[in-house]
Amino acid sequence: MAVVLYHLWPMHVPGGYIGVDAFFVISGFLITSHLLREVDRTQKIDLPQFWARRVRRLLPASLLVAVVSAVAVVLWVPRELWQTFLQDTIAAVVYVLNWALAAQAVDYLAAENAASPVQHYWSLSVEEQFYLIWPLLIVGALWLAARTRRSPRSAIFMVLAVITVASLVYGIVLTSTNPSAAYFVTPTRAWQFGAGALLAFVGTTLANRGGLSALVSWTGVAALVVSTFAYGSGTPFPGVAALLPVAGVLLVVVAGESNHPLAPTRLYNLTPVRWLGDNSYSIYLWHWPPIVIVPLVLGGDLDYRHKLVILVATLVLAWLTKLYVEDPVRRTPVLAARRPRVTYAVLVGTTVAALAVPVVGVSIINAQERESQQLAEQAIGTDCFGAAAIQPDGSLCSPDSVTEIVPEPAVAEDDLPPVYTDECRVQPEGEGVRECVLGDPEGERSIAMVGDSHLAQWATPVSEIAKANGWRITLYFKGACPFTAAVGNLDSTFDETTCIAWNDEVRDRVLAGGFDGVLTSARAGYTFVDDAGEPDRGTAVGGFRDRWAEFTAAGLPVAVLADTPRMPNEARECVTTSSDPAACGVDRSEAFSLPEYFHAAARDSTDVTLVDLSNRFCTEERCPAVVGSVFVYRDGSSHVTDTFARTLQPWLEKGLRPFVTAVGS
Repeated sequence: MAVVLYHLWPMHVPGGYIGVDAFFVISGFLITSHLLREVDRTQKIDLPQFWARRVRRLLPASLLVAVVSAVAVVLWVPRELWQTFLQDTIAAVVYVLNWALAAQAVDYLAAENAASPVQHYWSLSVEEQFYLIWPLLIVGALWLAARTRRSPRSAIFMVLAVITVASLVYGIVLTSTNPSAAYFVTPTRAWQFGAGALLAFVGTTLANRGGLSALVSWTGVAALVVSTFAYGSGTPFPGVAALLPVAGVLLVVVAGESNHPLAPTRLYNLTPVRWLGDNSYSIYLWHWPPIVIVPLVLGGDLDYRHKLVILVATLVLAWLTKLYVEDPVRRTPVLAARRPRVTYAVLVGTTVAALAVPVVGVSIINAQERESQQLAEQAIGTDCFGAAAIQPDGSLCSPDSVTEIVPEPAVAEDDLPPVYTDECRVQPEGEGVRECVLGDPEGERSIAMVGDSHLAQWATPVSEIAKANGWRITLYFKGACPFTAAVGNLDSTFDETTCIAWNDEVRDRVLAGGFDGVLTSARAGYTFVDDAGEPDRGTAVGGFRDRWAEFTAAGLPVAVLADTPRMPNEARECVTTSSDPAACGVDRSEAFSLPEYFHAAARDSTDVTLVDLSNRFCTEERCPAVVGSVFVYRDGSSHVTDTFARTLQPWLEKGLRPFVTAVGS
């Protein structure tokens, strides 16, 4: 319930996410207790039977909710969200969603993805991976015990203790260095299962110790309550902070069911509390999908009444699922009384069936993407398509050959230039420098193209221009990292240290690399601070200007591509819901509301070529989200679709003519 209330009212229950940690500890205790009893009884573990029991207990309800969520996505969710939501559903069904979310967490382009209806399955993925690996570790410990003549329990304890300590240390380190990924990956969570597992060797030893057991139990409850209300989104987790809720659960478990009149045992045994415990798994499964989907159906945020309805509906659905799905499948003789392979066969069949809806949905989106690409290929260069639609008088025309929007909004986020690969791009928190060659690999002139993702979005048209001019382009591209001498003053949510190192190495490579010119750009809106930590325009503008001066002083011409206009998510979403998508957009003043220090530095520098194509995005008054039947922006960070960038090539080439002349000379 801490998790459910946290998701519904995060401001009131800011640390409710620790309920997942409690879940992991309890799972480690219960499952390891069960396995130890089997080892004591038979000196081995029947792995096929163990896994079959887990399948019958957990998968029916989880597959049901995943399928219902996928159907709801197809019926009620805007199509531009299908790709993310349905891909997450596929990962959830096969229990690898935690790794998928960790990968998204380190990809800042995916950081703005809307939370999917199955995002809470990340913890179930961790749980299933635990059920798969943990008994194998115990089997390995039994093998070790036989070889070293140790007792089975001591060998198991030693192996699990080593794994637990190693996981705890790794979790603390990764939480400090990469907190987004640390939250999801299994190795940072294994110690929580391990803590419960090690307690299984002790058991509820204080259950009959009267006042002591009552004191220990209440101390554990207090630790959980403090974690739930004192922690929040800013708490580094699951590092050192996770020790408190884990310790709280351990204390409650070791205290057991005390008969002392002051013990919380009566609280645990209240009928509503026991009912919540019995139905907790299905409650967890059902609570999250409506929190994501209902606002999309309503077209606005949830109010208090909506949240209460979701809470009641969650409890009802959980009760029905427990009554008609969980218990019947777990107990049916058709599966429970037969060999495990029967359960596995049913598992394969139901998993394939559960994958049908999301796989078909993703296939539809992929087909739309291919169709959009074909339409774009045919239309680029024609009248009124893309940037060509903005007329000299500021009006917009529409192409005769393309009547629908390309790329389709549902697949716009995938309309990327080809440089978005691990070979070319350095992630915001990544280290080192990568080089990619664009344009003419055998070109007589060599150009360095340096910057962040708002520079990389120009890669396709720049590459075509380079081919026409016989240039070899070397791309240096690091996400969320502006190329500036003031990078040490960057106020960033990403790792500034790696950005500083990248800037220094790229500068040295360019100055020593025999280049004939430098092409650069950066996202508007970076914040730079002075030595006192206050935002400072002079530091920001001067940093860019000083960096370019290093190259012009060495005889290298510099061309600066002004950043693209801003387009908020609301304007982009308008395209999919409005009967007149061409009317979606923002006023020009709003589109250029962020501080454009990069642009200002270029205007102040007489020895650099500034290319400003804002009039190809906007009219005098307005910046549309769709220009000439082309969807301009592929994400909420205002990265331009590769299709629209390609339509800008003639104007980009015209703006670069002074730079071309300087490089040629």
